[in-house]
Amino acid sequence: MQKNQLMQSLWLLLLIITLLIVSAILPSFSVGSLSFKRVNMLADIQAEPVAPILVNTISITDTVTVKQPVEEVPAVVIEPMYPCPPGITCLEDFSPNKKALRSFFHAVRSSNQKPIRIAFFGDSFIEGDILSASFRDTLQGIYGGRGVGYVPITSEAPQFRTTIQHAFSNWETYSLVGKQDSNSPLGISGYAFVPFDENEVEYKPSKKQNPRKFDNVRLFYRNRKNSNVTYTLNDTIIHNTPLVISDSLEQLLITEDNIKSVKFQFGNPDSLLVYGASFESSKGIFVDNFAMRGNSGIGLYGIEPELLHQFNELQQYKLILLQYGLNIVTETDSMDYSWYKTKMVKVIRRLKEVFPETSIVLIGISDRAGNIDGKIQTIPAIITMRNTQREIASKTQIAFWDLYEAMGGKNSIIDYVAATPPLAAKDYTHLTFKGGRKIAKKLADAILFEQNRYDTKAPVQ
Repeated sequence: MQKNQLMQSLWLLLLIITLLIVSAILPSFSVGSLSFKRVNMLADIQAEPVAPILVNTISITDTVTVKQPVEEVPAVVIEPMYPCPPGITCLEDFSPNKKALRSFFHAVRSSNQKPIRIAFFGDSFIEGDILSASFRDTLQGIYGGRGVGYVPITSEAPQFRTTIQHAFSNWETYSLVGKQDSNSPLGISGYAFVPFDENEVEYKPSKKQNPRKFDNVRLFYRNRKNSNVTYTLNDTIIHNTPLVISDSLEQLLITEDNIKSVKFQFGNPDSLLVYGASFESSKGIFVDNFAMRGNSGIGLYGIEPELLHQFNELQQYKLILLQYGLNIVTETDSMDYSWYKTKMVKVIRRLKEVFPETSIVLIGISDRAGNIDGKIQTIPAIITMRNTQREIASKTQIAFWDLYEAMGGKNSIIDYVAATPPLAAKDYTHLTFKGGRKIAKKLADAILFEQNRYDTKAPVQ
């Protein structure tokens, strides 16, 4: 019969317990090259020791740099997280320090003291102030300001624009996508205008503007010989003044009270170029609409850098918005836009050189539909163009806003057309004014959210 080993097991257990107690009591010691460490039998159930409380410094790359311990600090300061909330298509910031809009956010803090200007470049998608008007109204409601900003001398569809009344006659028009002349350098809008005899251009406030008057009127021109301008205010008050003779851009400032209309007529117009006029108050936000049909954005490289610089000396733009792409994409496109990427990178780098203190946002292409295999649906190349534009923004280290995503993605333009009332025209490309208001709100929401996130993360110094 097998012998019972119970007593031997009990004696072994007692020996092990005795050795553990002794090892827990004895201090750590060394014998020659051997080291013995005190055993903590309760280590598995004890709480981890509390580390010294540290103050964190948040770097511009969203990492944490730890400084020396500071006593009696109640909690660790941790950067809050700001995910993009539902309903907002957030900006994508490709700048190295994630501060692509720093110049603009810094400038708007003084909008109650001086004018802050935004240049909104685009194609027919924003023609007639169809999107930029509501965008302007939103920002002016927050930061102040009254006026539509820059308006060219002539327009392809003056009655289409409802934010200002505009009439003109007897002008020669040069543009990035039309007739050009080496003696007539194009202005910041991509246009230049040469007056003929009996020329005139007249502006009146929009019928919707309240109050219906202009505060300040600024006329932009370049004059190399003895030319003069006659301007008539409110159809009755006539002023005649010589224009400054110069090879550079000049401006005529009109600050009369209660201007309800202004008409310009130019005498001795030889060697005179007129670019446009700006309508604004003395402070607040102003959005200049630089729309041009058929422009892919590449043409901006054809504007002389020196003339752009002269415009910026007078305007001091703090934000540039670039909306392009629709004039490149077609239903049968090969979808290889590497050539477009190369050219637009050059354009944006030029803009960054000329406007070094200006934030830049590239707005991605909108949704557009066509007849694809017998069915109206999003043109496949739209996605490719959108992705290419994101790569352009990344390569030039500016901000990007995904308009395609903001609209709702694939086939969203079809929903816009089918809406009641319609948000887009039946060409499945262009917005109605109601659609423009919808997109303008989304763009404004994205920028205002980014400003709040920026100010919270790293207040402007």
